Formats: sequence, C-alpha cells, structure tokens
Amino acid sequence: MTAPHPDTPSWPEAAQTPPPPTGIRAVDGNRAALSLLIIQNVVSALLIAVRLPLGTALLGSFAVVVLAAFMFFRPTVRALAADTRWRTPPSWGLALAAFVLAFLASRAFVLAYVTFFPSAADAVPQFLSSGPDVWALLLAAGILIPFAEEVAFRGLLMRGHERAAGFTVAALTSTFAFSLAHGVPASIAGILPLAYVLARLVQHSGSLWNSVIVHALNNTLAVGLGAFLLGKELGDPAQAAELLSNPALKLPLALGALLFGAVVMVVLHLWLTPKPDPQVRSAPGPWLSLAYVVIVLFGAVAVALTFPQVGLWVSDLRSALF
Repeated sequence: MTAPHPDTPSWPEAAQTPPPPTGIRAVDGNRAALSLLIIQNVVSALLIAVRLPLGTALLGSFAVVVLAAFMFFRPTVRALAADTRWRTPPSWGLALAAFVLAFLASRAFVLAYVTFFPSAADAVPQFLSSGPDVWALLLAAGILIPFAEEVAFRGLLMRGHERAAGFTVAALTSTFAFSLAHGVPASIAGILPLAYVLARLVQHSGSLWNSVIVHALNNTLAVGLGAFLLGKELGDPAQAAELLSNPALKLPLALGALLFGAVVMVVLHLWLTPKPDPQVRSAPGPWLSLAYVVIVLFGAVAVALTFPQVGLWVSDLRSALF
C-alpha cells in the first residue's frame, strides 16, 4: 500500500476546505445593476411625486434597493461579498489623491461643455433641499446612494465584465453605462471622467471601498455646495450661463478647460494601472447582454429627451397620435 504524500491533506481536512468562489458572471452582474438602477429611479420618483422631500425620498429608495438586492440577487451579492475587492480595506491617501484629481478633471469638462452650450447650465441637476431634510439629503445622496451605485456598477457590473473580457473593456463599459444612466449631457460631461477614475482606482487598488470613498466625497461636496448656494441665493444656473456666454471668454475658456481636464486624465490613467488579478479573464465569454443594452438605451433616451429639438418632435408626435 502506498503511503500518502506528506503534503496531501487528510480526507476530513480536504472535505472541510470550502470551494473557491465562482465569481460574478457578466450576465448576472448586468442584470443586477440594471434592475437596481431602475428600482432606485422609480422608487425615488414615486416618493417625490407624493411630495416627500428629496432627502427623505432618496433614503426610501436606498432602503428598497437594499431589500431588492438581497431578495432577488442574493447569489450575485454573495459572490461580490466573497470577492477580494470587497474584503480589501481602503487606502485613504490613495482615495483622497484620486478624488482631488478626478474632481478637478470632472469640473473642467463640465465647464468646457457649459461654455460651448450655455443653456445646458439650466439642465444640470441640483442637490437642493432646506431645513431638516438637508441632513437626510447629505446621508442619502452623499453616502448611501454612492455606496449602492458603487456596488452595482464597479462591483457587480464591472467585476463580471472583467472576468469575461478583461480590465480595459470592464473599465470602459462600466464608465459608459454609469455615465449615460445620469441622463443629462452636462452631467455626463463631468461624470464620464469621474466614472473612469473610479473604475481604474478599483482595478489599481484591488478595493471597492476606495471608489465608495471618492464617490461619497464627490456627492457630499455637491450636496453641501448646493445647500450653501441655496442659503446665499447664489444657486441660479442662469447667472453662470450669462457669464459663460461672453464671446471674448468662450473659446479660450472652453479650450483651456478641455486641455486641463485631458492632461489630468492622462496623468490619472498612467498612474492608476490595474494590479494583477486572478479573476480577470477567468470566465471568457460574452459580456454584451440584453441587460447592458437596456442600461445604455435607457440613458441614451434620457439624454435625447433633454434636447429641445427632440422634445418638440416628441410633442408633435404625441399630438399627431392622440
């Protein structure tokens, strides 16, 4: 009888060894991210429609999203919870440095877009509230919603795409879907660079928590600035549009902002190189699912409807049909 090799575990020990996590499939990640995005938008819209304050409505939508995630997408959420991305602690210095650069690039691209299209300043969403609801808005829009969106896009969706198609495809697809989901061209101009930095930051650090920190800082600053401007009565986008429509400033300001933003993004791209990861391309296969197409189409339609010409065409079509 041959003696067992000394490095071979005994039967009870081998039986107790848990199997390695299977990871997130691209199709499952797409489906979960799409569903949670729709739930968040629909629930918050319904709560606002019944005249709940913005902060309270967002808190309610976050609670429903968490409940839906554990009720309908438990296997996918469990796969993310077992992933090293979730269990790796954040690097605060890295996250803060990435936030500062990403914030500068994001605002530079917004400035360039609004300079070329001054009327777009009116369509930029404002995180505005007053009274006690400001604190609910800070909690919801500044912390909880960024957390949920990072789990959905940089967690579920991007991780599935990494396993199917690699780092680059996953960073670009998650960035594109996340940006289009915000629906307003001026917002997309600022969210595109921020979303790409969030994706590269997660891939560089191996921690989903770093993107949560950056996203939360960005939103908290937006909410706090909105509350400050509202209190000072300086939050009128038309004032900014009037200033940016100055012909003498338009071209130099737009080109300068674009150049500055592009240089910052190149620096961030070269700095935040992805670290080796055994899950990348571990499950080669299709990543372009119907759910992902729906995410992109949802955002594209929302963007198109913000243009006045499209709005007039839709109104004419509605009048002709009804």
